[in-house]
Amino acid sequence: MPSFPAGDDPNTDIFDLSMGGIESFDNSGSFQRDCSSSDATQFRANRSLKLAKGTTQHRIPAWLRYSRTWAVVATVLTIVIASVWRFVLDDEEERQFFRDSVQEIADRYAQDIKRQGVTSLSSLQALAAMIKFDDSNFTVHNFDGIAGSLIKAYKGISNLQLAPFGTVRYIHPLVDAKMDNRGALGHALLLDPGRREGALNTIRSGSIQVVGPVTLLQGGVAIIGRYSIFTRFAPKFLPAESFTKAGVTYHSNCSTPETQLLNCYFPGPLESDGVPTHFWGFATVLTLTSDLVAPVELQRLQEGAHRIGGLSQFDYQLSAEVPHASLADVNGVFAHSFRAGPGWIPEDPVTAYVDLPHFGIKWVLKVEPVDGWPRMSASFWFHLCVFLPLTGLLGLGMGVCIISDIRRKALQVEKLEEYKKDVISSDIIMSVSNVDLLQFPMCLMSVDHFMNLRRLISHETARDLNKLCFVDDSKRLAHLRDEEGILFFSHQWAGFFHPDEENIQYNSMLATCDELKQKKARFQWTWVDCFSIPQATVVQQQSAINSLLAYASHCSIFVAVAPACKHSDLLSELDVHTYSSRAWCRLEQLGYLMASVHEHTPSAYLNTGQGLTPLWGAEGVVTEATSLDVMGGNFTCCARHHPDGEKCDKQRIVGVMLGIFWQLLQIRRDCPPDATRSIELLHLIEGNLQHYFPSTTTYSTDGGNQNENIDLFASVMPIFLELFKQDSDASVDDKLMVPRLSRVTEDDLPEVDQELPLPPIAARCTLRS
Repeated sequence: MPSFPAGDDPNTDIFDLSMGGIESFDNSGSFQRDCSSSDATQFRANRSLKLAKGTTQHRIPAWLRYSRTWAVVATVLTIVIASVWRFVLDDEEERQFFRDSVQEIADRYAQDIKRQGVTSLSSLQALAAMIKFDDSNFTVHNFDGIAGSLIKAYKGISNLQLAPFGTVRYIHPLVDAKMDNRGALGHALLLDPGRREGALNTIRSGSIQVVGPVTLLQGGVAIIGRYSIFTRFAPKFLPAESFTKAGVTYHSNCSTPETQLLNCYFPGPLESDGVPTHFWGFATVLTLTSDLVAPVELQRLQEGAHRIGGLSQFDYQLSAEVPHASLADVNGVFAHSFRAGPGWIPEDPVTAYVDLPHFGIKWVLKVEPVDGWPRMSASFWFHLCVFLPLTGLLGLGMGVCIISDIRRKALQVEKLEEYKKDVISSDIIMSVSNVDLLQFPMCLMSVDHFMNLRRLISHETARDLNKLCFVDDSKRLAHLRDEEGILFFSHQWAGFFHPDEENIQYNSMLATCDELKQKKARFQWTWVDCFSIPQATVVQQQSAINSLLAYASHCSIFVAVAPACKHSDLLSELDVHTYSSRAWCRLEQLGYLMASVHEHTPSAYLNTGQGLTPLWGAEGVVTEATSLDVMGGNFTCCARHHPDGEKCDKQRIVGVMLGIFWQLLQIRRDCPPDATRSIELLHLIEGNLQHYFPSTTTYSTDGGNQNENIDLFASVMPIFLELFKQDSDASVDDKLMVPRLSRVTEDDLPEVDQELPLPPIAARCTLRS
C-alpha cells in the first residue's frame, strides 16, 4: 500500500515515500496505544491511559518528544536485553559444562568397573591354563598358594574354586571375615538338579559363563563366573559319584557303555598336535560386588575427591539393567553411596553403562550431585548486578555496540536454524489467532468531516486536525457499526505519492454518500485507507495492515469506488478492471466477504461513476473468486521493483491469508448450518492451492534488472496443514481458539469493567485538546 507523510494543509499536502521514525509518541504528541487485545482487562488499561493523557500531556518534557531520545533509550534497552540473553545462554552453557564433566567422570568409573570385571573373570583362564598343562596335579596340590597369588594380582576376587569332574573340592579362601564357604565343598554341579543344566551349558559353550549379581545363601551379593577345563590328562569318562541334597541322594549313571557315553563323556577340542582332550572340571571365580568395585573406589564420588565448579559430593547407584530374581526387591541395586540406597529415586542423574556382552553383563551407573544440580552458575549474579549495568552505561556512548549486537544476533539466528519449524509453527498459530484483532485502532472520520475535506488527506494530517476517531475496543466498534453505521470505502491509488490528485475518486465517494443517504442507509462514520492507516510510521502502518480484515469486518456498508481516471505517475488508465486487479482492494473485499459469508444479501456496492450497483458479480468483473485471489493481484511495490530493497507487500500479508484459510477450514470442519458460501470459497482454494497460496514469488530490484525467487508459502504451507490436522484431531478443550470474522454485536462481546464509566463517543474521539 502506498504511503505518504502528513502535511500542514490538506489542500497543499506534499506526498512522498519517506517513513517517520519508530516513536512512542507521534508528531502531534498523541500516545500510540497497544491495541493487540480486546478483552476487559486490556480495555481498562487502554482506557486508563487515554483518560490520563488528557490531563498530563502538557506536562511531558519536550525532550521526551524527540525521536532521537527514544532512539537512545531503545539502543540502551536493546543492549541490556541482548546482554541478559547472552548471560542466560552463557549460564546454561556453564551448567551444561558441569553436567558434561560429571558425565565424563561417570563414564570413566564405568570403564574402570568394566575393566576390573574383565580382569577378575580372566583369572579363570589363567587358572585353567595351569591345569591344562599340569600332568602331575601340581596346581591342585598347591591351589591355595596359586589362588592367593591370582587373587592378589587380578584383584576384585572374593574366592577361587576348583571342581574336578564337576564337584567342588577346592576353595580359597575357604573361610574369611566376609563369608564361610565350607558348605560349598562337595557340591556336585553335574548331579544337583538345580545346577546341572547351567553346568552342562558351561561345558558346551567352552567359554566363561557368568551369573549375577545374585544374592548368596551365605550372605552378600556376588557375581559367579564358571569356566570348563579340558586337558589331555583327564580321563575319557567321568568317575561314578553321588550327591545328597535335602535328604535326596543323586547318582551319576555311568555303569554301562551306553550310559557312559550319554552321561559321563564330555570330549574337548583337539590339541594343536591332534591329541584329544576331555573334561577335567570347572574353575570358578566368585566375587562379591563390594570386592569387585573396591579397586575402582566408587566411594570417592561421595567423599569429595572430584570438584567441578561448586560440586564436590555425588550420590551414585550401580544396578543391573535386568536384575536377577533375588535382587528384585532392591530394584537390582548392588552398590550405592550412603544416601542412594535401593529406594533412592534420582531426579536428574547422568547415566553410564557397564556393558560386557560376551559375559551377558549390562549394568547401569547413575550419578547425581548430593545437593542437586545448580540452578545458576556462580558468576550469574555478578554478571547481572555488576557487569550488566556497566554495559548499559557504556552503551550510551558506543553506537557501534548496536551493530555488534545485531551481528551477534544474526549469528545466533543461524545457530537456531534447526528450530525453524518450531518458529514457523509459532508464527502460524499467532497469525491465525490474531486475524480478527485490532492491532491498531480503527480510525474513523465522521461523514460531515469527510464531505467537507475538499480532497483526500493523509492519516497524520487528519490526526493533527482532530478529524479522526480512534476506536480500539471491539464492543465500542460494534456499537458504532450497529447504532450509527460505518461506511468502508475501497479504492485504488491513482498515484505513487497521492491517492487522488484529480479528486475524481473523492468526488465519487461524495456521490456515494449522497446516494446512500437517499436510500435511507444509516452511516455516520467513514473509513478510507489514506487517512485511516498511518502513512509515516512503518510499525504502525504494518499493525494497521494486519488489522485490515478486522476493519472490513466491522463496517456496515462496503463500497468499492472505481471511476475512470488516470494514474498521475504511470499515466495509465484506471477503471473497475484495474481496481479489481489490485491486491489491496481484493484483500479489503475479502475481509468484508469473510465477515458476511453468513449473510444472504451483504451490503457491498460498486460505484464506477454511474451510481451504486451490487459489488460481486457486477459487470462480471468483481467476483468472489477474484476477491479471494489476493496473491494474484497487482502490487504497487512489485510494479515499482521494490525501490531501496523494500519488503514485498506479498510477504506482509502471508499471515493474514493463512488466518483466512484456517477460518475457512475451521468452518467446514465444524459444519455450521450456514456454511455454504464458506465451503464454496474453500473449494476454490483446494481446486488450485498453488494459485491462491503460491510457494514463491519473483522479487525484482534495481529497476527490474535483478530478480530472485523469495519464499511465500513454500515453507509454511506444509506446517500449516499439519497444524490444522493436529488441531482437528485434538479434543474440544485442546483445540486452538480461533475467532471467526463475523457480524458480532455488542451483546456477543465480553463485558468490561462497569466501575469505570465510559465517556461519550465525542469525548472518546478527541485525540488531544
